[in-house]
Amino acid sequence: MLPPAAMAADMNAAAQEPARDWSGFYLSAGGGFGWWSADQYTDFGGFPAPGPSEGTSGNGGFGTVGGGFDWQFAPSWVAGVFADVQFGDIRGTIRAPFEQYYGTTSNRLNYAAGLRLGVLATPNALIYVNGGYSHAEFTGSGLNPLPLPPAINVAGQHYDGWFVGAGIENSLDFTGISSPSWSMKTEYRFANYGRKNAQMYVVPTGVPDNAIAFKPTVQTLSFSLVYRFNEAGSTGF
Repeated sequence: MLPPAAMAADMNAAAQEPARDWSGFYLSAGGGFGWWSADQYTDFGGFPAPGPSEGTSGNGGFGTVGGGFDWQFAPSWVAGVFADVQFGDIRGTIRAPFEQYYGTTSNRLNYAAGLRLGVLATPNALIYVNGGYSHAEFTGSGLNPLPLPPAINVAGQHYDGWFVGAGIENSLDFTGISSPSWSMKTEYRFANYGRKNAQMYVVPTGVPDNAIAFKPTVQTLSFSLVYRFNEAGSTGF
């Protein structure tokens, strides 16, 4: 058993151990689960329906990569900028209202850029909120009463909008892994996109038909590993 003086010295050294420095660049990679919902409106030759004619939704998995820069501007506060990409297959139903034609569309790609602000719950755990610009892409679809071949095609669509989110990032120490440069991040995000027409075309002639106005929102829950480049020159854990 250590003498009292030695134990006191060890406890004092532990208490004086410097906290992690959150300032610097980082990269992240991971995956998660997403779901979207959309109000659909039918546009009859330039005369849009006054209200939603259908409600559709989808879900699925995705992968994500990103990067950013954080600045620890006070002992317990961290602010940063970041950008990331989500790619996967968040698939759901789309239909031509009043014609009873069904098909599928998939949210294959989202990318975002924004700001985040967080507070340190502990020296190695950051609770944060974020927000900014978001872009989403939905695939085109063939529509027809199953099991017949498609009679109408719907063009793919690209949307610009905004997102807000929240999450927590913490070191891997709680798992028993000691790796100063690595941490893990869990984040929820909600993205909202404006209403936009998706043109329908008759198959096989390609003659334009009525348009579907699609107004989606996308929600995601992601889990990522984060590598920080500042640890070699930081104050460490």
